[in-house]
Amino acid sequence: MRRLAAIMDADVVGYSLLMGRDEAGTFQALKACRNAFIVPAVAARGGRIVKQTGDGTLAEFASVIDAVACAIAIQRTMQEHNDSAEAQRLELRIGIHLGDVVVEDGDIHGDGMAVAARLQEMAPPGGICVSQQVYDQIGTKLDFPAVDLGSRTLGDVAPVRVWQWQPHEAAESLTQPAPPHQRPVPDHKRPSIAVLPFANLSSAEEQEHFSDGFTEELIATLARCRWLRVVARNSSFTYKGTAVDVRKVAEDLGVKYVIEGSVRRSGNRIRITAQLLSGGTGMLLWAERYERTLDDIFVLQDEIAGQITGTIGPELGMIEFAALRGHTAADMDAWNIYLKGLWHLYKFNLDDLKVAKELFERATSLEPSFAQAHARLAYVHIQLGWYGPLEERAERIADATALAERAIALDSREPAAHLALGRALALGGQPERGIDHLRNALRLDASFAQGHFALGQALCYVDRPEEGIAAINEAFRLSPRDPHLWTFHNMVAIAHYQSGRLTEAIESARASLRQENATFWPAMVLVAALGAEERTDEARAAVAALLERRPDMTTKTARAEFYFGSHAAMSEDFIDRFVNDLRRAGIPE
Repeated sequence: MRRLAAIMDADVVGYSLLMGRDEAGTFQALKACRNAFIVPAVAARGGRIVKQTGDGTLAEFASVIDAVACAIAIQRTMQEHNDSAEAQRLELRIGIHLGDVVVEDGDIHGDGMAVAARLQEMAPPGGICVSQQVYDQIGTKLDFPAVDLGSRTLGDVAPVRVWQWQPHEAAESLTQPAPPHQRPVPDHKRPSIAVLPFANLSSAEEQEHFSDGFTEELIATLARCRWLRVVARNSSFTYKGTAVDVRKVAEDLGVKYVIEGSVRRSGNRIRITAQLLSGGTGMLLWAERYERTLDDIFVLQDEIAGQITGTIGPELGMIEFAALRGHTAADMDAWNIYLKGLWHLYKFNLDDLKVAKELFERATSLEPSFAQAHARLAYVHIQLGWYGPLEERAERIADATALAERAIALDSREPAAHLALGRALALGGQPERGIDHLRNALRLDASFAQGHFALGQALCYVDRPEEGIAAINEAFRLSPRDPHLWTFHNMVAIAHYQSGRLTEAIESARASLRQENATFWPAMVLVAALGAEERTDEARAAVAALLERRPDMTTKTARAEFYFGSHAAMSEDFIDRFVNDLRRAGIPE
């Protein structure tokens, strides 16, 4: 069985040396330490001792907060014990990580144990090292003043940011600033969420495993969103089978939002409902129903969990921003300024993009280590390249590239940073490198709709329209109400045109034009497709509509729209064909 768990690895400092000096005394001291301090502390906080090997102790907890509180209690008690004159001195190092584990015959397996072990090895005597995943969930729930040790490579897994705590340094660290290279990354007040076990409404009790499995998959998928704090599976499942007050659950788990839902199966059909609730008021914020044929249970779980995650992101962004109305940037912190910037970014017009740029710049000036803000500032420059003056495009792409690289240096696992760099490289004449970064973004977050769209767009740039359409269709599935929906349709129209499917190109271009914030681009694609099909009357009407949106449109300005500086977004052959079809439809030279 697979589940999320907080893993605590504790080890005695210099155990081999101590055993060499006094084997019997050290063994008795270790036994007393375990019986008096470690085992009771783990039990008191709902943990489970997985195994004790030599001088090491491995324990798992359903709650990150309980794991860290347990570790602090052990280290403080050990320090008091060591301060007594008659005690034989033993010191522990403790590492804590939150990750997926596989449970088998009472033991646990997985990369999470290796990370916890490496964190333990990095901890100072009497201290604790935790991963960023653990630190993110602590927030203000514990007095845990820690020093940021930066991003570290821990074995074969991706680099992990590490935080260090020591009892005798706790008071000092509250008042003494950390050195510049160790300054803690701030908590940006990210949204927090708990997923309650989905109720099995099927008549067959054996479907219970499906509803539980789906809940676990949804928790794991949401947990890949680095801007979102997600309560571990074991904590959520303590509410399984009970009637709950969402407000009480939110208070107990320390979250702002709760997801609950149900699963119903009839024959080979499955229906899943999900709803997002405010933890403070219990008010329903969003709800959706998903119906599928039950072919492959695991594919189905993954598909719907991804779709819910892709939808929840924009929904939470709008909800969080709504609470900021009436506030100015002067009285907001970096996270709220960032949210306000996202709201303006997603309006996708020149004036709002300029406002978004100013807000993201303010967020990064307040918190220079805020990787997401750097990433979105890079993305704004890319959008300003599309919406702003043509002569500024090369400079915009250069700025976007530098900002995205900075974001990746701050946090190499931030999907938005790889998205921005991927798009900048693809537009700046390095599409294959751009595609690599866009695939990285999706490896980090498979539910990232913008990443799927950008990958599809870049694949069209390198004349792979069929793959491009598949990627963009995944973006549609994950974010059916995306604020950038017009360009999803527009890029599909371009891909169909690229492949010679002119009827499909016309349909997609018209679907794009029906979106509220569409620009002249789908109108231009529609004209080219109608020109290619020699549908004269329709082409004449489409040309008139295009010129209403873009009065200065000529074949020359249309050609220029495909260029970012000296680099063309599409192949020269494609651009020549496109411009010739515009000319055939009646666009002036």
